[in-house]
Amino acid sequence: MMHHFKRNCDATLPEEGAVLKIMSIEAIVVKVDRKLQSFSGTAGTPGTFVSSAVDSDYGWTKEYSSLYSKKIESLLVKITTDAGIAGWGEAQVPVGPEAPEALVRQVLSPLLLNEDPLQTEVLWYRMYNSLRGRGHRDSFMMDAIAAVDTALWDIAGKYYDQPVYKLLGGSFRDAIPLYQSGLSGNSIEEKVASAQDAVQQGYRAIKIYIGKGIQADVAVMRAVREGVGDEITLLADALWMYSVHDAIRLGVELEKLGVALLEAPTVMEDVPGHVDLTRSLSLAVAQGETERTRYQFLPYLKERALDVIQPDIGRTGISEGKRILTLAETFNIPAALHMAIGQCVYVAASAHVATAVPNLLWLEMNPAMFEMANRFQRKPWTVTNGTLKVPELPGLGVDIDEASIRRYNDSGMRA
Repeated sequence: MMHHFKRNCDATLPEEGAVLKIMSIEAIVVKVDRKLQSFSGTAGTPGTFVSSAVDSDYGWTKEYSSLYSKKIESLLVKITTDAGIAGWGEAQVPVGPEAPEALVRQVLSPLLLNEDPLQTEVLWYRMYNSLRGRGHRDSFMMDAIAAVDTALWDIAGKYYDQPVYKLLGGSFRDAIPLYQSGLSGNSIEEKVASAQDAVQQGYRAIKIYIGKGIQADVAVMRAVREGVGDEITLLADALWMYSVHDAIRLGVELEKLGVALLEAPTVMEDVPGHVDLTRSLSLAVAQGETERTRYQFLPYLKERALDVIQPDIGRTGISEGKRILTLAETFNIPAALHMAIGQCVYVAASAHVATAVPNLLWLEMNPAMFEMANRFQRKPWTVTNGTLKVPELPGLGVDIDEASIRRYNDSGMRA
């Protein structure tokens, strides 16, 4: 059972002048059966998988090649100190969480045990530089660092008896504006009804997944616009499905419908193509969930290749996520934080960063994911009128039902 740490509680504080130390690091692979919650409407989620010659939880669709799991997968990290303070972190790893789990256990833990967890900056650079000469400074390595980094911030907040956002510099907003993603249903009529329901719940911005071809995409966006009216902000996610030329053609049509933002219009690797997009379209061009460091975002910012950036705190961690957003603010570029499928620690970390930066437009919210994540904490968070408020609790402010979530532990080992 996890309790919020207070400076005047019964936990054993280090003697004055003594250094807090990391005593154990545990990486916990979590896999929840998708039957627990319906995720219809989530980008590309296969209803049926392409058959495979091997027995696997993973599959894809012919229309959308990204790999998906039959389960909701993520990686939790629990770091415990000699004072009894436990910090939690999470990496957003929808496929293959065993990879960052092994990195936490075998590579990162030896760098961190017996170190001061309050040195978040020092330890981040130690982890990041550890595999510089080995060529592994992206992908699963950064996911592992993200989870550990978030757990260190949770410890710091509990040690100082402050919410993490205050340690990041304070709150720029009383409540975080959300955009709803993951409209349920496959037909246009079902999506319109889902969008109308979102408006009834108080959401003022809604994202629709497209990428089915220009004619089909315009048809669904037009129907949703007619269904919710002109006062609701509409965003479209094309899932990297278009060439630059066709993305421009699509964007021109979406502008006629008052669509505010086009996410992932083409592959992220094409920086010059994104420059063409931002110069050709008046709606905002957005990307970024695939990137994990400020070094990856910098070329897009320098070239004005994006109008809005979309980092994912479950992939960047709190430290690097904050740096990315600060860098974007230097270029006068706003952010719409990406938040996909994960557990309550991931939601909390995203929310703390979202409230602590000046250039936030929205934080993404998939209601089905949020409902599932809330099942694993004792004091569920709530969305009110399309906004999320960070609780005034130490650390990340999550009270994990540890016994419950461990029932979905697929592997996980203690360092």
